[in-house]
Amino acid sequence: MKHHLIYFFLVISALSFAQKNNKPSYFGIKVGGNIATISGDFSEEYSSRFSFHIGMTGELEISKTLRLVPEVLFSSVGAENVVLNYITLPIGLRVYPDKNFYLEAGPQVGFSVGAVKEVGSTQFGNDITNVNQTDLGANIGIGVKTDSRVLLGLGYYLGLSNLIQDQTYNNYNRVFQFSVAYLFKN
Repeated sequence: MKHHLIYFFLVISALSFAQKNNKPSYFGIKVGGNIATISGDFSEEYSSRFSFHIGMTGELEISKTLRLVPEVLFSSVGAENVVLNYITLPIGLRVYPDKNFYLEAGPQVGFSVGAVKEVGSTQFGNDITNVNQTDLGANIGIGVKTDSRVLLGLGYYLGLSNLIQDQTYNNYNRVFQFSVAYLFKN
């Protein structure tokens, strides 16, 4: 709950700042693919899995070359036989060294909305009892933004929270992402 409040106040502050200074702001939709795996103890047992993310994105101008990027996404990650689904709240800073090229980085919090473990053809739905319900991490990325406000991005998510509640083993999410987004002028 504490993370929800921090994220909420950051977004409200950014929106207020953008409106007060007559800075342009945008909201939009984002969809893309994930190449996810789990690193850490026994990570050699986990193969990568292809999955997806989808949700809402925004871009709030702070200065001519700097933007605040709040997002709310559904993201399916994990590994080949372990599906971990989250509602993620990334918030990033996007720097435009050029009109259409950007670099971005920022923190992310994810809240578990389900976990499935597959063994052979059997699925143990939401039966992974010792998975942490919150995943904290960091994102980095690059991309291009066309003049028609279409964004094409590549990113990497580095999970920093242990996925396992009992601290016997240490495992972390690792996700390469590629995405397409469209921004509407607010």
